[in-house]
Amino acid sequence: MNRKSRRIGSTVSTGLLVLFATHAAAAAPAVRYQATFERTWSAETHPKDFPLLAHFSPVIGVTHGAKYEPFKIGATATSGLEHLCEEGKHQPLDSEIKAAIASGAAGALIETPDPLRSVPGQAVTSFEIDEAHPMVSIAAMIAPSPDWCAVANDVALFEGGEWVAKKTVTLYAWDMGTDSAASYRALDDDTQPRGTIQMNDAEYFLKDGKRIAVGTVTFVRQ
Repeated sequence: MNRKSRRIGSTVSTGLLVLFATHAAAAAPAVRYQATFERTWSAETHPKDFPLLAHFSPVIGVTHGAKYEPFKIGATATSGLEHLCEEGKHQPLDSEIKAAIASGAAGALIETPDPLRSVPGQAVTSFEIDEAHPMVSIAAMIAPSPDWCAVANDVALFEGGEWVAKKTVTLYAWDMGTDSAASYRALDDDTQPRGTIQMNDAEYFLKDGKRIAVGTVTFVRQ
């Protein structure tokens, strides 16, 4: 073999090494987390006109990257968010999330089957997450209410080049901007044109001018 042939062989070998390294990085395995979504919202924590039959809807969430933000302050709520936060329904939000998964913007749909009727009440589920979709957004309807949800948005589980072992996020009430009613059991008052997603600063969720948490969600790596 002449010098030219050796140089070509060296170049090809180096290229293959780069290709294999890139492929290995792209195929980094997903990891599994357990999520515990806990309701603390009660007549004791939020005494102002606390409603009868109060509960959280079943929980729904998604793992995603920076290009997909299902709950975003200042954005206009989708039909899926409207149905979740007005009626406690997972449809069509689950279909919106599945479409985002199909496009590559999201990684996994997260759901629990049952409402949270007791206080404290917990919904526990597990999910897989990968480096392409390292954040989680998760929510449940605060019921009864016009269009209010307990939300944790854009929770990063991959930090400093590694997966966090445990993270707890405080849940506050959010307003989806789809219903203009201002009390728990008010009649439907469809907002036209639709408003924007905001933190809920209704008097029911404030004490001395500060927001009162309605729960927590804790993520633990398995």
